[in-house]
Amino acid sequence: MSSSAVQASDKATLQPTIIPRAEHTISRKDIDNDALKVLYRLRSHGYLAYLVGGGVRDVLLGRKPKDFDVATDARPSEVRKLFRNSRIIGKRFRLIQVFFRGGKIIEVSTFRRPSEDDEDEVLSENNEFGTPAEDALRRDLTINALFYNIADYSVVDYVDGLADLKAGRIRAVGNADVRFHRDPVRVLRAVRHAARTGFSLTPDTLEAVQNHRGELCLCPTSRVRDELMRDLKGGAAAAWVELAHETGVLYSLLSTLEPYYGAPDSPQRARAVELLAQVDRALAQGKDVEEAVVLCLLFWPALEELAAEQDFPPGRQGRGQWALWVRDALPSLTEPVAFAKRILERACQISGLMGFVKLASPGQTMPKKVTARGYYATACELAAFLGWNLESLGSAAPGKGASKRRRRRRRRKPRNSKASPA
Repeated sequence: MSSSAVQASDKATLQPTIIPRAEHTISRKDIDNDALKVLYRLRSHGYLAYLVGGGVRDVLLGRKPKDFDVATDARPSEVRKLFRNSRIIGKRFRLIQVFFRGGKIIEVSTFRRPSEDDEDEVLSENNEFGTPAEDALRRDLTINALFYNIADYSVVDYVDGLADLKAGRIRAVGNADVRFHRDPVRVLRAVRHAARTGFSLTPDTLEAVQNHRGELCLCPTSRVRDELMRDLKGGAAAAWVELAHETGVLYSLLSTLEPYYGAPDSPQRARAVELLAQVDRALAQGKDVEEAVVLCLLFWPALEELAAEQDFPPGRQGRGQWALWVRDALPSLTEPVAFAKRILERACQISGLMGFVKLASPGQTMPKKVTARGYYATACELAAFLGWNLESLGSAAPGKGASKRRRRRRRRKPRNSKASPA
């Protein structure tokens, strides 16, 4: 579908392509049971009920979705009445969160119309809602705009998303240049999905990424930060760094990294990719990796390059200098993105402990006061990703690298001189 067709669709009724069950690979057994309950209940009360977004995309790709989202023509208040185990969130665009056992949440949204032309207006409850076609057109990428209709198990496609999915293309819905200018965060989403799927950005989408990556600085820092952490913890961080480098997005986000990672054959960038590939493998195995650890690994090669300009002596003195230096150097590298203070503080703490390995002295052991710290286990995790074993240093023990502290002898109370001898 051409950009002009999409732009004109708000004046004409857009007709979808309907792919019947026999012609696609989505099976109900691939859909979460609680998501099916939500879909069936909405339908049984006369509402349209579609599975939407990443859940549809991932099932069609043969992957297990992390989340299942539902879209419907029911208003939020109507959805709320159907599910006692739910709540309404959001002010401008309200969503329903339906809660199930184990902390599972299925999000339900009402079909919405694109509102970019009047985004400065406060929308009323009525005029923010739209049709399924309008809802598809407001989405960022065509592969994220596919709907699964529980009524007849068909796939509903308004934007040729299925063709792009089969061809391995990442394409913006509508005019990429206009859409990315209105919301530059879409630049990050295009790169993210290209990295996660291994798909290619279409020429117009790639051009829009490069044209508008410089506008990311105009977005709220919290949005940019959250999107970046999703990229780093989404299971394709290594591929994301490479693609973000190729498109220049990495340096629009983190200009501090360009001197170290920007060269075509940068060994520092290659090292960062290698470290983040380990994180991707750990996440694929179902392990959790703390955000502070991922943050350290992204910046570690640049941090080591900066450290090479310093002169840290081995032993206790050097370790102290290293820990203090890290508290200045790491925040300076991360400064363009306002990472949460608690994450940055933890990153500084665990990076500071790497001095015990980098500046080890003969017979060195790990003081017990260090192993007792709450972040010591996280520091060991970081060290393991870096190829070190922090735990092998052990704790200081008498006769092995640490002198036994002598206990002060208690002064004995003088005997009572008035007591009679035995």
